[in-house]
Amino acid sequence: MKDLEHFTHSPQTSGGRYRNNTTVAPEIIKYLEDESDLRQFFVSKPMRGVLSKSYRIQKDEGVAVQIAGNAEVPRAEDVEKMFTVFLHRNATGYKIDDDDRKINADDPGYESRKMTRAMERMLKKERLDMVQVFKAAPQNSMSYTGSLTVDTIRAATKTMILTTTGYGTDDIQPSMIFMSYSSFVDLQNDPNFKYVPEIFERILLEGKISPSSTRSPLNGPTGQTINGLPIFLVNELEDDIILMDTTKEALWLNEDQEPTITAYRDYEHISDIVDIRHDEQPVCVRPECLYKITKN
Repeated sequence: MKDLEHFTHSPQTSGGRYRNNTTVAPEIIKYLEDESDLRQFFVSKPMRGVLSKSYRIQKDEGVAVQIAGNAEVPRAEDVEKMFTVFLHRNATGYKIDDDDRKINADDPGYESRKMTRAMERMLKKERLDMVQVFKAAPQNSMSYTGSLTVDTIRAATKTMILTTTGYGTDDIQPSMIFMSYSSFVDLQNDPNFKYVPEIFERILLEGKISPSSTRSPLNGPTGQTINGLPIFLVNELEDDIILMDTTKEALWLNEDQEPTITAYRDYEHISDIVDIRHDEQPVCVRPECLYKITKN
């Protein structure tokens, strides 16, 4: 997050117990965009100053038909879907009392680390919300027992394609496999899985989630494929595996473009407090584009 230190100075204070200084901080969204590996699968839907918004989407689920001679031409209309998105508020913050400030007076990065950890908590909450959409949105699923195998994923891929036919030129086909690191390790026990550890190790060495640290092996691309479908790690999925057609606009991320940081003085507890708020909601608008494999 650029210029993070801008928010880590002592809060402006004035008379009164909770009179505050609230700042609109679009840098919060920039931080989430830079650090989240799941945002790439969500289409951004900005909202400003409202907690809910109604949408109308259209999709053509038809296909042309053969007619005889001058028979009447069937006319199909796009299928419309109306729904309302309600944002929820993610919030966190930190407190520094005067004693802490004195004890850490010789540490110039003390408050900056407080802000960094707060932003990491915001990122974690957003990620958990996104994973919940992955797990809850699919309208079709199958289960397996024992160890995860290549054949299980191949069967799910076939079933997903067969159950989503009839969408005309908009046929659904999976283009990505999401699974946890635990499932990925389990899959490596299958002799039919062509695992290339050198590719995964290179990704771990080269991948970055921030300028100061390397990417965790628990999340992100692996460089491995099954039937040409890339495997992407999402550790929070646990035992669930998700197949997704990422070429379709299936997932949205609705968010207020004006997140806020509020800094104030709590005179009763002689502390400086910083509160961070951001309204957002990930939603699935096309559940047929996701297919879930669950373990019994």
